[in-house]
Amino acid sequence: MIKRFIVASALLLCVGSLSAQESKVKPPVDYSKVPAWIDMMKDPQVNYYVATEAFEKYWENRIEPEEESELITEGKITKAQADSMRNVRSTWTQAQMNDYMEIKYQFKRFKDWKRSNFPYVQSDGRILSEQERLEIWQKQQKELNGSKK
Repeated sequence: MIKRFIVASALLLCVGSLSAQESKVKPPVDYSKVPAWIDMMKDPQVNYYVATEAFEKYWENRIEPEEESELITEGKITKAQADSMRNVRSTWTQAQMNDYMEIKYQFKRFKDWKRSNFPYVQSDGRILSEQERLEIWQKQQKELNGSKK
């Protein structure tokens, strides 16, 4: 009876440790298919270079969701391509249009996130925290006030 209990306990421990190990290992994300950069920009611990790579890979084979006039002006598409895009969009369902508007919004948010965080990126890709930024600003203010005297 005791042997059965020990064997059953050992089996439970083995199964438990195996499932714990499986949950720790996440499969790699295919950045070209999944817009992982949306969640990355919400994470204060994210590596700037990894988030930027995820964004670039996602948009590598896609047309960026800008207004057609902006794309034409920038030389990314022709007027005929812009007309074709408008025609395709006119056939979309409301759900498809909502998805497009959401990805367009997130695209613009990421561009702003990238621009506003760039000055605070360390060589390893870490972004300075708000506290670290505040400390730098306070130090600069002290230096400025000290040099005025």
